[in-house]
Amino acid sequence: MNEPDHYRVLGVSPQAPRPEIQAAYRRRLRETHPDRGGDEAEFHRVQGAWEILSHQGLRREYDLLRFGRRAARRYGKAAARPSHRKVRGWNVAPAPQPQAAAFPTEGALVAVPWHARLRRQRPVHRPSSWIAGGASAAVALVWAVAGLSFCAAALATDASLLLRAMSIPVALAVVMIVCVQTSRAFRSRPEVAPNRPTGRLVLAFLFAAAAVWLPGPGTAWGWYLGVFVLSGAALAWTVRRMRWTLALRRSVGGALRQFNAFGPAGTRPRADRPTGKLLREVLTNLPAARLFVSLPATEFSRVPHAIVCGDRIALLCAPVGRDSADVDSVDLPEAVAALAQAVPAAHVQGWVLWPVLPETAREGETAAVHDVAVGQAAADIGLWLASGGPVYDLPVLQTLRMRLVTVPAPRTDDRSPAVRA
Repeated sequence: MNEPDHYRVLGVSPQAPRPEIQAAYRRRLRETHPDRGGDEAEFHRVQGAWEILSHQGLRREYDLLRFGRRAARRYGKAAARPSHRKVRGWNVAPAPQPQAAAFPTEGALVAVPWHARLRRQRPVHRPSSWIAGGASAAVALVWAVAGLSFCAAALATDASLLLRAMSIPVALAVVMIVCVQTSRAFRSRPEVAPNRPTGRLVLAFLFAAAAVWLPGPGTAWGWYLGVFVLSGAALAWTVRRMRWTLALRRSVGGALRQFNAFGPAGTRPRADRPTGKLLREVLTNLPAARLFVSLPATEFSRVPHAIVCGDRIALLCAPVGRDSADVDSVDLPEAVAALAQAVPAAHVQGWVLWPVLPETAREGETAAVHDVAVGQAAADIGLWLASGGPVYDLPVLQTLRMRLVTVPAPRTDDRSPAVRA
């Protein structure tokens, strides 16, 4: 290869760690600096050597190309094969194109949903209270049936009297352990997602394997005991999962009942089905999106809904607020400017959700404030949020959370919509 030997330029060995390379780079930099009488060409070679050897990936590629298998032994078996320099397949994702060119709408026979244009790393998990409750009930039923079957089979067997007498204490011990674990699950915080009981299930599986192997695979009571122990180990986790799912649905339902764009305060979610569908569609298909309800914009106004994804904040409001403190189509530009000033690291835009889009543009519609029909708003809002990246911007989230605490927007006693002439 025509590239110079960077290790010889810096005067270090190929096995030198990064601190030693950095110290040699600083020493050689002082020696070859043109202001101190050094050679300018050698000075540039030192700079190039440091750029390659200071980067872990570039240094690995340089070592593999220069030293071959001798260097590959240091980087592992995968580096010994030349596959790291080959293309594994031709199914390469194309470069991102503009929306109009990548997804033409003229003459389209099938409407492609907006979230189909996103590239997700993992599927979105949608917890269901029916599935969680059914799983908990099924595990509890299997546990109860297996316990009773174990006691009946152990007492009816021809084994020794000691073995039959020990079946009842063993069953009572398992029942006590499961009851303690289940009671702890009922006392745990329901808003915290439960972790999988991997260690508990491994211990229960080992105990069940011993219960089946010791008396022999042909004995029924050994299998009943194994199923009894395994289902008991999983029962507490299913109960905790069910409580977490119910708490999550209660919190979302409460937010939709208390804060909705087109209905009065306290009405049920069906009073604002389009807005609820919009929020569910965006939040479900953007795992990194977070919803802020009643976010203070100024000292005397608040935004009904704000969705945050990465460093982008989408402010949603109705054409007319449900009370005088709510931001509406008239106050939205001021709210966008206030939040953009309060969170300078974020990109803030606002959307007015109309039941039917007005035929003529309003005076308040600008590049940062948009009018959109609520039925078709998910595509525009979701794609704009997703273009910022499916990541969490912790400083932006922390700033908005502190704003909820330090700038509480006053709620007026008048619940009637603030209709402007």
